[in-house]
Amino acid sequence: MRLTKEMIKEISEAVVHSIETKKMARLLRPFDTISVKIAEVIAADLAAEDRLDLEVEKLLSSYEAEIARGGMDYRKLFEMTKQRLARERGIVL
Repeated sequence: MRLTKEMIKEISEAVVHSIETKKMARLLRPFDTISVKIAEVIAADLAAEDRLDLEVEKLLSSYEAEIARGGMDYRKLFEMTKQRLARERGIVL
């Protein structure tokens, strides 16, 4: 995960604060309860992306020789594969 738990907490608190101060919605639950739930959603989404990255790395490692022989750009191939798998699985990156 690229963000620490503290960073995720700060982001979620900023989102709730912004929603509250801009009167975009009326909070029906305590600020902290909403902030924790948003943090959980962010962390779950980042964890799903991390799992996808690992799966792409594993998939590409099985084609390592072909990639090297073909002189393909690993990073570009990685991103293309990741985007394709995310699209197939309905994951928004």
